Amino acid sequence: MRNSVANEIKKIAKVDETLFVIAGDAGLGVWDDFKDSKQFINPGVNEQLDIGFGAGLSLMGHKVIYYNIAPFVIMRPYEFVRNDICYQELPMILIGTGSGITYAPAGVTHYVVEDIALASTMPNLDIFSPADPVEAIECFKYAYKSQKPSYIRIAKNGEEIIHKDDIDITKPIFINKTNSKHILIVHGSIVDEVSKILDFVDLNIVTMPMLTSEFDWSSFLEDFDKIFVLEEHFINGGFGSMLRDKVDNKIYKFGIKNEYIHKIGNRDYLREHYGIDGHTIGEKIKDIING
Repeated sequence: MRNSVANEIKKIAKVDETLFVIAGDAGLGVWDDFKDSKQFINPGVNEQLDIGFGAGLSLMGHKVIYYNIAPFVIMRPYEFVRNDICYQELPMILIGTGSGITYAPAGVTHYVVEDIALASTMPNLDIFSPADPVEAIECFKYAYKSQKPSYIRIAKNGEEIIHKDDIDITKPIFINKTNSKHILIVHGSIVDEVSKILDFVDLNIVTMPMLTSEFDWSSFLEDFDKIFVLEEHFINGGFGSMLRDKVDNKIYKFGIKNEYIHKIGNRDYLREHYGIDGHTIGEKIKDIING
């Protein structure tokens, strides 16, 4: 997803001279063929400054993209995002890489399992969590045209392409459609656990790239008995919680327990530790459906 979005940005930058990329000393390999452009700025490890600087450029009419590892996009400069971007409703695009526990071996400073909860406290901010490179590019295109601030959380690179046809990121996108009366909603890179879940239970499965979409969830969910949400984020404060606030249906939420993570390991190790790997989720959903 990271390279796909970066390539889309570079393509647009060739025809839109108002576009600027501010990179907080991150992703330098991604930007090697762009870093000498006058449209690329690297102020270094200086997150608050990066946001404030970007807001200034945006006020001057530029389309500004701030790119960094996700904790340094939403968490460290939170107040600057709140006051400089969202309060003024500037159409700036924040791109955070390493969503969830992508950078698990780097430890707690690089986990970003509460970013949706933080981002959702800021009015005017659209939140995107694409599951594959196709969704990631469509999320960026939407944000580029939008007149609102946007936050796009992406994993890293190497994700499998799951969509072959045109998609609408403002609506749930079926990646497994059956006659089952139950549905699982996923977002982000944890979609790669879906095939393991289907080994245990037959389910309708959708991805939802735009978490803040005004989609009519109540009507859509009328057709389903049991509704599950799986995400690589804290259980409380993620999309499952956002959805529960929008509908009267019971929502079964699967995510990471809200606690400081002291474990160090790779992503698969932490998914198993918190029971959000495909095998564990498949068994849990099967048990719930069978009562």
